[in-house]
Amino acid sequence: MAEKWYPVIDFDKCSNCLVCVEHCKHGVYDKGKDIPTVILPVNCIDGCRGCQKKCPEEAISYFGDDGSRKESSCCGTQVIT
Repeated sequence: MAEKWYPVIDFDKCSNCLVCVEHCKHGVYDKGKDIPTVILPVNCIDGCRGCQKKCPEEAISYFGDDGSRKESSCCGTQVIT
């Protein structure tokens, strides 16, 4: 689990499709009032970009992303480590 890596949603781009909520198996998101909400950022796997890759609006970025991580896998997607 990560303390310095978690998703940030750009609500200007987000279409509220909730794909991120459905994809994440670590409880990072909640659908709140029909909008995705990051409720447990520490549950995000360090380097996982699974929800970002699934987002059709490219509305997810990550706090802690400095672009220096190598790829591995998490939740069936590539992970940057």
